[in-house]
Amino acid sequence: MVSIDKENAYELREYIGGKVLDGAKSDPFKSCFVQFLGLSDGPVHSFDFASLSLYQKCAVSGLQIVDDTVSESDLTRLLGQASRIDSTPMPWVSDFVGVMSVKWLIENHFNDEMGEQFQLWVHGFVSQQIKSGRLSDLEGDIARYVRDSSSAVFKTATFPLFLHYCDILTLSEQHTRQDLISRFMAEFRLNAANNTSPILLALMVYCFDYASNDLAIVPPNGWLLRDLVTFLERIPVGLKRWTWEEEKGRTRNSIPVKWLVENEYHVQNLLYLLLAPIFDDIADEVNLQQVGQKNPRADLYLPGLHTIIEVKYRKDSKKSFSKLIGEVAEDASLYHADTKYKDARLVSFLWDHTRSTQEHAKFKEGVLSIQGVDACLVVSSPSFM
Repeated sequence: MVSIDKENAYELREYIGGKVLDGAKSDPFKSCFVQFLGLSDGPVHSFDFASLSLYQKCAVSGLQIVDDTVSESDLTRLLGQASRIDSTPMPWVSDFVGVMSVKWLIENHFNDEMGEQFQLWVHGFVSQQIKSGRLSDLEGDIARYVRDSSSAVFKTATFPLFLHYCDILTLSEQHTRQDLISRFMAEFRLNAANNTSPILLALMVYCFDYASNDLAIVPPNGWLLRDLVTFLERIPVGLKRWTWEEEKGRTRNSIPVKWLVENEYHVQNLLYLLLAPIFDDIADEVNLQQVGQKNPRADLYLPGLHTIIEVKYRKDSKKSFSKLIGEVAEDASLYHADTKYKDARLVSFLWDHTRSTQEHAKFKEGVLSIQGVDACLVVSSPSFM
């Protein structure tokens, strides 16, 4: 362990970032990994793809940042090679980031049969490396992910955060992410002081940059689903000052003004206006996975809470509450058919432009009985409050 005299985490990040760039210059895969993470403006190292070893070609191809790639026969040839030749370990035996890239290559471009060959290939050396006890916690996490990503249990906060920021792993609860970020910052300092390899430091710098942005945009205490629901429930308190002038304006000679909310997208825009200052990552009109001829689209999505807000508007009595319940049920089933959003929370938000407050409790009860709906809110137009 070495001592690093850096007063704050951002100074430390710049120092480590420089080490990462220097350490990546002499290695084609490391330079590509740094570029893949967005830590360099351009290639750190120029190389001839054709001159690389078969393993390096496959690892670099998995990052999908070079035009050259490998064929199925190339990959099959690699997966048929033993991890040792005459007791000498092959380069990939201890290169878990490179092997992880090969894993991504197969998952993104090849079939399940190739995936099974990959599992047989890694079984020959990854399990042995994990059992050896010589791996750091971060190396162990990557090795466990490579061996079996579906059942891997991680010891560090760094690696699950890395997978989350790469859109591979969804951290659905905000408090989970906040806890991981807090733990990660401690790991970041510890690994900076240890003799950690440049490629693992690159992974940590990538997480640091995203985590810093997270800390900047998320409220200090973090939000849970219940906090969001409480906030939306209190919208009517603010609507008491909604401009709705019946007979005359409030200033001399001004005409009466009514801020009309006449369509569903008006309500959606209003919610976006209220939530965007809190959730900087809010997205609207998010296209989801097609279901047959259906093209589902979520009104609002909060990635930090992994929550969809579905907006409904009741203009008049022609749109019955029973029909609205049916629409919510259809939306819920379509949204959860998407593998990325199957475990997303769903909040139903109805803007009622009719004098039907006596129906709201029953409507909420009906919506909340739908599988996959986590909350239901109903707000009356200010003119009817």
